[in-house]
Amino acid sequence: MYLFTVIGILIVNILMFIILVFLYRALKKQEILSKQQIELIENFAKKETTENELLLEEWRSFVFLQALQVRESISKQVSNLHPKAIEDAPVSHGLTDKELAMIFSPQQVEGVILFWKLFHQYVDTYWKTEQGKIKTVFKGAIDIEGSEVHTIQTVSNQLLPKLDRLIKQMKGVEH
Repeated sequence: MYLFTVIGILIVNILMFIILVFLYRALKKQEILSKQQIELIENFAKKETTENELLLEEWRSFVFLQALQVRESISKQVSNLHPKAIEDAPVSHGLTDKELAMIFSPQQVEGVILFWKLFHQYVDTYWKTEQGKIKTVFKGAIDIEGSEVHTIQTVSNQLLPKLDRLIKQMKGVEH
């Protein structure tokens, strides 16, 4: 009887050992799967961050492109008036205040806002008719001081350095 008890205990211990080996293997597989899941999540987060950074850089480039198009439109007015250039110029940077705050520092946002404010004042003061359209006919000539043409040419020439400083500010370059 003592032998059967020992053999029974031995069989139970062997079965327990086999069960523990299976459990150990299962836990190891679970650990490997968990590590793979964590790695996938980390890779996804990195990819998402990279995509967000690319989107923000694209928005930043878009704002600069819009500003450069405005600057080019105004620079054309220095030698001769080109109403079509003003008419075709972008009317805004195209982003919300929240989007601007996401991609630029506060000082850069200030530069963006002031840039567009100056441009709108320029257009409203010198280029818009009473009906809100862009003027196409002007009085005087560039060489006649005080004439409408000469005034727009002079103001355009004075506005360009201000816009250049604001573009540098938008880029975060000291001025």
